[in-house]
Amino acid sequence: MSIFDELAEHARLRFEDARMLPLEAYTSDEVLAAEQTAVFADAWTCVGRAADLPNPGDHLTAELPARGSEAQQRSIIVVRDATGSLVAHDNVCIHRGARLLDGCGHIERITCPYHAWSYRLDGTLIGAPYMRDPAAPDAVAFRPDGHRLVPIRIEEWEGFVFVTVDASASPLAPRLAGLTEVVGPFRMADYVPVHQQVDVWATNWKLLVENFMDAYHVFKVHQATFGQDGDSTLDTVVHPGTDDWAHHVVMPASGPDLLPEGDRRLDDGWRRAVVLAAVFPTHVMQLQADWLWYLQISPLGTDRVRIRWDVSVAPSVLAEQPDPDVYVADLLRLLNAVNAEDQPIVESIRRAAAGPQFPRGPLSYLERNVYDFDRYIARRLSR
Repeated sequence: MSIFDELAEHARLRFEDARMLPLEAYTSDEVLAAEQTAVFADAWTCVGRAADLPNPGDHLTAELPARGSEAQQRSIIVVRDATGSLVAHDNVCIHRGARLLDGCGHIERITCPYHAWSYRLDGTLIGAPYMRDPAAPDAVAFRPDGHRLVPIRIEEWEGFVFVTVDASASPLAPRLAGLTEVVGPFRMADYVPVHQQVDVWATNWKLLVENFMDAYHVFKVHQATFGQDGDSTLDTVVHPGTDDWAHHVVMPASGPDLLPEGDRRLDDGWRRAVVLAAVFPTHVMQLQADWLWYLQISPLGTDRVRIRWDVSVAPSVLAEQPDPDVYVADLLRLLNAVNAEDQPIVESIRRAAAGPQFPRGPLSYLERNVYDFDRYIARRLSR
């Protein structure tokens, strides 16, 4: 039986019968190649937050998983144009394919570093030096009109910026309507970015998504961080997911109010709640009344994953701090410690997946969101 036949069987499992994905799903180059087409080709991928690009000319670059037999990447540019709208383009000059920009920053226009072809922020070509042969008749002279960078579809959702390279992909927001009802009252689009970091872990990208959505491991792995004030497992409600997203909520019956008294955007228990959510396939986030932590996940192979993780803080919380820098530094120490607890575990699972086959035990009710994600993957790879 091929791995894709196994995945087809896995996709039909009820939650009561669910197990971890077949181990080859985490180790096979053939599976990774299939994911480029079946999972990523029409996916909406989060590349940042609108708050990262507040002014016309602010831009970022991002690498998207692309089609291919290996974990190839497609580079794009996201920029706020002169009208204040966010637009996205392929990060290659249409002349001969030179990469246009790196990183993030502010630009007035996009200029190719190879032959100086110059584009407006909206991607239209302004000029191309020395393209007109002085000896050629005017009728055949090169004109910039009609030339532009390849546009990429872009959509904002709750302050996040998503892109897709599939022109026929259905809009994202309607697919996330149920999740919007959960997270909308937090108004996370207003949260202030305070940190951005990129790490590479020696594991499969799916294991990282599964770990983030696993409500079962927190009481054990994160005793010294998230669990330092007590075990919140019995305060966790794991909701069944959809074909596009999944989430669970930790809502302690008692505990500190995470918001200043004057900030009334959330009621009662939601002021101390934690929402863990995934937008399939690669966007995961932890949202609280006081801060937001989210990960952008990109496979670099079957055993390497690029993680860009960002932290933002609610403006009212930041404003009440006597020293915001100290507050942010303490928060980053916490999240780096959480990562340090998770990393050796998810890396060890990848190593185990490449070793002798082991029986895959049943899932806890606290792993329902892991099942939701795995079913999404299995359905995509076996259809």
